[in-house]
Amino acid sequence: MSDKNEYMPTILQGDVISQMQTLKDQSIDCIITSPPYWGQRDYDNVNQWGSERTIQDYIDNMKTWSAECFRVLKDEGTLFLNIGDKYGKKSLQMIPERLCIEMIQNGWVLRNKIIWYKPNHQPSGVKDRFVNTWEYIYFFNKDSGKYYNHKYYQDIDSIRIPHKNQVKQTDFPKTLSVTQYVEGDYETKVKEYNEKKNYSGKYKHQTKNIGGSAGGRKSKGIFYSKQRKMQITPCKKKEIHRYLKEYYKQWKSTKPEKTIDQLLGYKDKSGHWFREDRGGTLPLPEDWKGLKHIIQFDDRYDELMTTQHYVLQDTQNNPKGKNPGDMWSISLKHSKEKHFAQFPLELPRKIIQAFCPKDGIVLDPFGGSGTTGIAAQQLHRKSIMVELNPEFCSLMKARFLQ
Repeated sequence: MSDKNEYMPTILQGDVISQMQTLKDQSIDCIITSPPYWGQRDYDNVNQWGSERTIQDYIDNMKTWSAECFRVLKDEGTLFLNIGDKYGKKSLQMIPERLCIEMIQNGWVLRNKIIWYKPNHQPSGVKDRFVNTWEYIYFFNKDSGKYYNHKYYQDIDSIRIPHKNQVKQTDFPKTLSVTQYVEGDYETKVKEYNEKKNYSGKYKHQTKNIGGSAGGRKSKGIFYSKQRKMQITPCKKKEIHRYLKEYYKQWKSTKPEKTIDQLLGYKDKSGHWFREDRGGTLPLPEDWKGLKHIIQFDDRYDELMTTQHYVLQDTQNNPKGKNPGDMWSISLKHSKEKHFAQFPLELPRKIIQAFCPKDGIVLDPFGGSGTTGIAAQQLHRKSIMVELNPEFCSLMKARFLQ
């Protein structure tokens, strides 16, 4: 089976809400879409969105849609929404902003407002204002509704921009074992390096209000941070919490006179070690050893939880490239096909590459000409396109088979 057939997008023809209701809860990894803008175009269908009588009717429909998106999207998922505004009595109506506020109030977290700048934007005959050259892409993830945030999937490294100049490296290794750090006397070497570097920037004689800027961090020089060596995945983290919880229950059943916090000298800290929800935190290596002494668990996770190394903290540019930032210059796609508002392919490709895992599923609830599906197909991700107009569904099928 060819890759094109293996990753052939699924097309669901019909009303967006009724079709999305056929999808399972938390079954989608990434949603990328651009719904019909209010009062913009007529797509020759009495049930089309964007032709509502009032802006509030349109917002109400979009609120219903966003609730369905919230249901089908995984907690680790993301939503990217491209939506435009409308002029009325010479004034912008702030439709995207109105919708975003409603979505935030209904469980969404707005992570970014990405500016999609169009170098080949459409010409305009307006003479009393500036021509529109860009649109927003709103980047959402789901709010947990609790005091902790959902950790959504992302791989920003995959879309970093190469540096124009070669990244300069220090002579210090990026990581050191605890033994290497101590025996190599790197604490002294780092101190000598920082003194020799002789920082002369604006923070030279400043100790307060330096902030987290690159210049502020550079004024402090480089240093090594002691960290846990092995990465703990969310799945493994939950497994360890469950493991600790079982041992804690056994220990607690003996009704000790003191609590874990009292024995370790903390206040309201250890309770988070025995939680299986996202509010749980794992003990630091030194706390792990102290906890083990108290509740007497076995050695199965000792290496993972206690092995540490030193990581170089520097203000050098990321060797993988520059973060692409929140302004993307992507040219419009001009097409002879009947669909009026096609995404340029680069736009969904960039999002899918960075925010949909390789085994994930992409959803475009307003599939249109199917560009999101083509991008997913090219990047070997599964995808689902929802589209009301049967003519556009036929257009999508033809494009997917090309």
